[in-house]
Amino acid sequence: MYGGQEEDVNLFSPTQRREALLRRRIKFVVEKGAMARLFRKGGHAALKKKLGDHLKPRRLACIRTRREYDGWLNRVVGLPCWGAHSRNGLAVDRWAYFAKLINIVVYEIVTNRELFTEREWKRLRPFLHVPVDAVVLDYLLGLDPGFPAPRQLKGMTRDGYWRVQHAARRLAHKHRVPAIWFEAAWAA
Repeated sequence: MYGGQEEDVNLFSPTQRREALLRRRIKFVVEKGAMARLFRKGGHAALKKKLGDHLKPRRLACIRTRREYDGWLNRVVGLPCWGAHSRNGLAVDRWAYFAKLINIVVYEIVTNRELFTEREWKRLRPFLHVPVDAVVLDYLLGLDPGFPAPRQLKGMTRDGYWRVQHAARRLAHKHRVPAIWFEAAWAA
C-alpha cells in the first residue's frame, strides 16, 4: 500500500466528510486570500475553528426567510468571540472585516453542492449579503452613482453596513438579480 498504510483504512463517515468540506471552505477563505492580512497574526487556526463553530450548514439550511437570515447574520457578526482575532479592535473591524469574512464563507458554503442541495441554494441565494470591499463598491457605484458607499471600510458601523446591504438589495431588485451576484465584480 502506498505510504505504508495498512489495507483496512477507515473511511470518513458522511458527517465527517461534510465537516471536512466546511473546514476546507473556511481554510480557503481565511488563509489563501487577501482576507488573511485583515486579522491578527498567529490566530488563524482559532479563527477557523470559531467560524466552523458558528457557520453550521444545517443551521443555514433551516433558514426560510430574508428576515430570519438577516437576524442570524446580525447575531453571528455581533458575537464577542471575534475580538480575539481583530487587528484594529473589534469596534473598528466587526462590520467591515468580520462581516465580509462571514459573508464570503457563507457564500462558499451554500454554493457547495455536497453541503447544500440546489433547492436550498436557490432558497438562500436571495438572502445572502454582498461581501463589501472596494472592488464591489466601485462596481455598485458604476451601476448607481448615488450608491451609499462608505469612504473606507475600516471602522464601518452596523448602521453603515446595513445601509450598504439594503441599497445593494434595492439595486439587485432593480436589475432582477440576487444581490450576491454583485460579488462577481471580483472576477470582472
